[in-house]
Amino acid sequence: MPVWLECDSCGNEHTIPERVDDPGGGTCCPECGERPYTVRRADIVWHPDP
Repeated sequence: MPVWLECDSCGNEHTIPERVDDPGGGTCCPECGERPYTVRRADIVWHPDP
């Protein structure tokens, strides 16, 4: 099942990136650098593609 992230700040869609294992690290948008995002999954009836 394909999974991708959609940035809540700029709307950029991207796959789940490798994360740095540093304190304060985490997943962030490669386009704008912000952290809030929505996980999207294809082919799920209760979470349809936009």
